[in-house]
Amino acid sequence: MIKKLQKELKELNTKRRKLSKFLAKQNKKTLSANQLQLLKEQKQAMAKYAKVLKLRIKDLKEAK
Repeated sequence: MIKKLQKELKELNTKRRKLSKFLAKQNKKTLSANQLQLLKEQKQAMAKYAKVLKLRIKDLKEAK
């Protein structure tokens, strides 16, 4: 279970990095203000999800 969660976290972090790089390159000409805002919200949700995964991994390790 821990390995599965670690893999999921690794994949999520890769996607977060790619999204961050994408957002850093964007301007108002390439994306609408609404799309830009939605992508920022998506990034925040991904960060929260990563935090929960880390807590789950920690909890499972401590339960051993």
